[in-house]
Amino acid sequence: MQLPQRVVVGAFVVPAVLASVGLAARPTPAVPPGQLLFAVRASEIVLAGTAVSAGERQEVVDAVRALTDAHRITDVITPDAGEHVPVSPAVAASLLAAVLDHDVTDFTGVVRVGHLTASARVADPERAGSLSDALRSAAPGLRVDEDFTTTG
Repeated sequence: MQLPQRVVVGAFVVPAVLASVGLAARPTPAVPPGQLLFAVRASEIVLAGTAVSAGERQEVVDAVRALTDAHRITDVITPDAGEHVPVSPAVAASLLAAVLDHDVTDFTGVVRVGHLTASARVADPERAGSLSDALRSAAPGLRVDEDFTTTG
C-alpha cells in the first residue's frame, strides 16, 4: 500500500469503521455516584449499593473486612451498576469504624452524593452525641443527618 492510500485509510476509513461499531475515540462520560448502605445488626455488617465494577465493590468489602473479625460481612453491593460507590473505600471503612468503636449494634447508614443519613439505637444521649461527632469526623466532606433513638 502506498503512502497516500495509508493516509486515507488511517485518517478516514479506520475512524469511520470504529464509529460504526461504537468504538470511536470520544470523551468517556462521567460515571455518576450511586449509593452505599451499611447496616450493623448485632454481629453482622450488611453492605449494599452500587459499584461501577467488581473491583470497586471488592475494595469496599476488603476495607470493611479489615476492620473486624468479630462481624460477619454480608455483601450485596451490585457491581457493574453503572454508578460509582459514592465514597472511597477508606471513608466507608472510617464511617463503619466510628460505629463499631461506639459499640453500636443497631445502625443503618446510607451514603449518597455528599450526604450520610444515619439511624441508630444507642444507650443514652451522651453516646448519641459522641457517635454523631465521630461520624462527622470520619467523613468531614459529608453532610450528616441522623435519627438516633436512645434506649436508656
